Amino acid sequence: MNLKKFTAVMAAAVKLCPAVMANGAEPYYICAYYAGDGSLISAETADSQLSEERLADILGEKAPRGTSSGAVYRWNSLLEPVAEPITEDFTNRVGDDGAFRAPNVTPEMCRLDFWLEKGAVSDEVIMTGEEIAAYNRAILDTKATNTNDLAALPETYDGRSMADSMAGFESPKNLYIDGQPVSEEYYEAIRENIRNAAVSESMELKYGVAVNRTVMKAYPYAEFLSDSPDDPEWDDLVSAPICVNEPLALYFTTADGKFTLVKSQCCSGWVLSEDIAACADKAQWLEVTAPEKILLVTGEKIYLEPSADTDLNEKMLTMGTALELVTDWPGPVSGRLPWDNYVVKLPARDENGGYCQKLALIPANRDVNVGYLPYTTANVAAQALKALGNRYGWGGMMNSNDCSSFVREVYMCFGIMLPRNTTWQSKVPTGVTELSAMTNEEKIAFLTGAPAGTVLIFPGHEVLYFGEDGGFYYVVSDVSSLVSPASPGEGIVKPRGVVLNDLSTLRANGTTWLDNLSYAVEVK
Repeated sequence: MNLKKFTAVMAAAVKLCPAVMANGAEPYYICAYYAGDGSLISAETADSQLSEERLADILGEKAPRGTSSGAVYRWNSLLEPVAEPITEDFTNRVGDDGAFRAPNVTPEMCRLDFWLEKGAVSDEVIMTGEEIAAYNRAILDTKATNTNDLAALPETYDGRSMADSMAGFESPKNLYIDGQPVSEEYYEAIRENIRNAAVSESMELKYGVAVNRTVMKAYPYAEFLSDSPDDPEWDDLVSAPICVNEPLALYFTTADGKFTLVKSQCCSGWVLSEDIAACADKAQWLEVTAPEKILLVTGEKIYLEPSADTDLNEKMLTMGTALELVTDWPGPVSGRLPWDNYVVKLPARDENGGYCQKLALIPANRDVNVGYLPYTTANVAAQALKALGNRYGWGGMMNSNDCSSFVREVYMCFGIMLPRNTTWQSKVPTGVTELSAMTNEEKIAFLTGAPAGTVLIFPGHEVLYFGEDGGFYYVVSDVSSLVSPASPGEGIVKPRGVVLNDLSTLRANGTTWLDNLSYAVEVK
């Protein structure tokens, strides 16, 4: 048994336990960390008279019935567990800084300095720019990653067959608009909008870029299709976020012209036509999507200043967005001298939906960087921590991220283009370790040697590993749901946001995140 220190938790246990049990016996105070199958991973006691060997004898190899992972239990001197686990203090309701935190998380852990001082992260460069380019190429060349080499797509396609195929979708079940079930007529109208598109058997592929932060959808529809009558913040048919200036291959538009079928490097789907600008030809597209100098958005979101130009007015740019940087003196921009600003070329649509450029000012006080960031574990951790508290958005809806697009966005800051979802990310050609057949002790041994920034994947979710502290193994992720740590019996709660927590977190089936780890991806 690998015993770990739980000093803070033990202090909470001592505080909450009465000095004497009802039967008059002095209690032992024990913090036990169990896997979902009830096997003991680690434990600690506040009673100095209990040796590690004696503690192991008391706990045995299996947890008491109803044990929650990471729970504190009271044991009396007759070696009988008290029925109620002490869990309330595990919630750490409010930290010293006034912000709410996950269990076992302190405000200090939410700052990069904490992990630097522990030696969990460093400034050592993991891959150079040339190595990152080769890594991206290897991902594109790996079929299982389902990534798209846009520049190598066929130059022509059968639009008629493609439209017929896209219109043949089966109507989704159990979706709602404003709390009311979606009718079959609604889906049939979508099919007709696709079938009646202006397509032919031989069409030329076009190329463009996104002019707004937008999303792909499985079908061309404008309304919000929620997964339940009372959940206005989840649309299953939103598939991927797209950032400003992201390269796209453009196929055909719907009959009403409102949606365009596109491919990005990581996904395919329907995008609002007003969020796309079509380049004049492939040569122009290649030029504007590979600028010599870039300004990279390194903040979780930044906004341009107010402007009378609606293309520039308070435009939102998300982490990982790369824009062409202007370094020759441009003179006034929108009537303003560019002092204390960066000047960038921002993509825009002309009156015909074609690509045009507008010079824009980004104040020097914004969280941006000239060029991609050096790929180090310290920079991965710093970028992830910037997003703490941001809301969750399935498929990129609500200008937010889900778990895999959050990880992908962090790595975009280094010029690394990961696949779209958890399954495809686990298929990258290097750095993948399968964890599903390991015991929890073997997983912990693996994590002890894993660098910060390792992508840990389990069914339905993925996280960025940070490191160990006090026997807990910490991760950052954009998480939708988990089991309430204060009252596990009450079931699921919805953080729906970017959080720092540890792998003892419970899932709906009563097992921990640690129990469920299936893959680790070290991006190298």
